[in-house]
This record gives sequence, C-alpha cells and structure tokens, in this order.
Amino acid sequence: MPEGILQSLHADHEEVLDLIDRLLATAEHSRRETLFRQMMVKLLAHAHAEQTVLYTRLMKSDDFRARGFAYEGENEHQLIEQQLQQMLRAQNKASEQWTAQLVVLRELVGRHVREEENNGFVRAKREFDADALERLGQEFLSEKERQLSAA
Repeated sequence: MPEGILQSLHADHEEVLDLIDRLLATAEHSRRETLFRQMMVKLLAHAHAEQTVLYTRLMKSDDFRARGFAYEGENEHQLIEQQLQQMLRAQNKASEQWTAQLVVLRELVGRHVREEENNGFVRAKREFDADALERLGQEFLSEKERQLSAA
C-alpha cells in the first residue's frame, strides 16, 4: 500500500545503503571514486529534500516527539554531510583509512534509517493523513529532483 513520502524515503534508503555496500565490496580506487560520487549526490539530494519537505513540517507539530524526531534527524543529516565532505577530500579512496571512514558512514546512515523507519514513519502517519502523505511525496520527489539537477 503506497504511503507517499514514506514509500519514497524507504526506496531512497535502500538505494543508498546498497551503494554503500557496493563501495565496501570494491577495493579498486577508480570504481570507488565513481560509486562514492554517485552515492554522495543521491544521499545529499535525499537529505536536503527530506529536511525541506518533511522535517520543517514536523518541527511545527504540536507533538513534542514529532518535533524531537525532526531535530534529531536534522542533526544526523549534518553529521552524515560532514563525514561525506571529509571522505570527498581524501586522495586515496582505496586506503584503509578511507575504508574505515566508509564503515562509519554506513553505521551513521544505518542508524538514521532504522530510527526514521521505526519511529519517524510512525510520527509522520500520526501527523498526516494518507492524502497529505501523498502530497508530501510529490513535493519530496520534486525537491529531490531539483537538488539532483543542481548537483
């Protein structure tokens, strides 16, 4: 059963985690460089669209748990973006150090996804009806596309 923005967020989570897993399974520098840039663009577009469309609305909720979830998610996005920027600057994406950074990124993203899909989705379903979730889904896809076009 489609749930608008929640379905889109879940699909993005799966895609980004798959790209990270493919990066971890690859040792060759140029392949890692290509996969990393692809993953980074998708992850940042997702995060910025999610903040713009979903988190800003949840931050205005009467429910302190919904607001707290949105603020925590925003902070997690900042940590993930900092990790991505550090990894982008690295010259050797086949090094042990870079691989360790990738493992930390995987853990950050994995934790964020678990928290969002287990708790955030529940908050969103309480906050928005099915029609609103569908509208938010369309907004999210439009904003994500705008982010991807600007990348």
